[in-house]
Amino acid sequence: MSQWAEIRHLHLVEGVPKKEIARRLELDVKTVRRAVDQPTPPVRVSPPRVSSLDPWRDQITQWLRDDRKLTAKRVRRLLLPLAGAVSPRTVRRYVAALRRRVTSKEAFVHRSVAPGTTMEVDFGEAWVDIAGTPRKVKYLVATLPYSNAYFAKAYPVERLESLLDGIESAFAYFGGVVDRVVLDNTSLAVKEILAGRDRVLTEAFEAFRGAYPFRAEFCAPAKGWEKGSVEGGVKYVRGLVFRPRLAVDSWAALNATLLTELEADLPARHLDDGRSAEEALALERQHLRAMPKHLPATCRVVARVADKFGHVRVEHITYSVPIRCAYQPVWVKLYHDRVAVAVGADVVAEHGRAFCRGSKVLDPFHVLPLLERKHRAVAEATALIDWRLAPVWQQVRDELARHTRKPDQEWVRMLRLMETHPAAAVERAVTTALERQSPRLETVRLILRQQQAGPPPVCPPVSEVHPELAQITVPVPMLAAYDALVEGRC
Repeated sequence: MSQWAEIRHLHLVEGVPKKEIARRLELDVKTVRRAVDQPTPPVRVSPPRVSSLDPWRDQITQWLRDDRKLTAKRVRRLLLPLAGAVSPRTVRRYVAALRRRVTSKEAFVHRSVAPGTTMEVDFGEAWVDIAGTPRKVKYLVATLPYSNAYFAKAYPVERLESLLDGIESAFAYFGGVVDRVVLDNTSLAVKEILAGRDRVLTEAFEAFRGAYPFRAEFCAPAKGWEKGSVEGGVKYVRGLVFRPRLAVDSWAALNATLLTELEADLPARHLDDGRSAEEALALERQHLRAMPKHLPATCRVVARVADKFGHVRVEHITYSVPIRCAYQPVWVKLYHDRVAVAVGADVVAEHGRAFCRGSKVLDPFHVLPLLERKHRAVAEATALIDWRLAPVWQQVRDELARHTRKPDQEWVRMLRLMETHPAAAVERAVTTALERQSPRLETVRLILRQQQAGPPPVCPPVSEVHPELAQITVPVPMLAAYDALVEGRC
């Protein structure tokens, strides 16, 4: 191109003859004439490369059209009976060149979202050290595309209850409810994908979205870019918080760290119009709808029947219920952080949620009424084995074993005092009973009653209340008269 420009400059500007130009630049005069007559720079077109796979070009093209995910390795295997052994590199380069021609890139429409109308939601995953233990966490990210503001919350598992709690927590953080929420086709919310945008939703998610309410929209299958704001948000949160690997003491500390980092970064991020994300979020909050007065339950409900031990098994985890509920049908409400068990409309047990397969979450108080009757099983009762009691309870148990006929039965009855009294008060009463060398149930009950009643009232002397009584003189009794009376001499 530089030679073409030089030829035109010499002839058209300096007036040098074409033959002279050819002599100076050591070119053919025909080349000089073409450069002068050509107003646009010449384009060098390389001849097409010849490949040993050209005879099967149409066949390979058809394979790529039929299956866009077909790999070059598989193409080489299919070509083996036709073309024989071909270099893997040759096949890779040939398939890559054909793929660029067969597969055209999709064009997209740029969209602008009105404030307060849309929220996008998606899950990501990362590794975190929680209390010194490496854990894979699922974190929900919600974003308002208008203000480019993010919310994130971490969970041990990706379940329906995590999705519902995450959406509700995002609404609470942003300060209101949007008109529509955009998600992918997660089985947590979608039961069946129909033609077009129609979906059959799970009953729990349908009830949840109707309680706010908001419109749920789902991306087309395998088209996650339809919620591109939150797709980028998942990567943004991972890079902002989870790299390098985060170390925290608890789940609460992890979620607090997430919000702290996101809020600290709000003023630093700017939109195309120059506003910060913090300023845009303040404006968008004015367009959000108010939260409903009665929030829906963010849980998943399953039906179970308590077994003979008063245990309920859900997702390979065992939870206890009061022993009176054994053999009864129950409703188990699975929240993201706790489990509530109900018989009818009454909640009979609540536990912290466990996620380790095979775990047993047992409340000792649920089995104490049965152990009071079957006290011979106290030593091997599963619910009592991991119960961390104060050392004073083992001391009183040892004392009962030395002085009573049924020590474990009385010990269980002492433990049951914590059902109606604070545990600290019962422990103080047991300690006092040991100090008085009377480690018995009735002694502990008496001490508890005295603790509740408080110190006895202090009564002033009678003479201060009734001064006239001080003038009464009472003679000293003759004790010898009593002795005579006893001996019958009077």
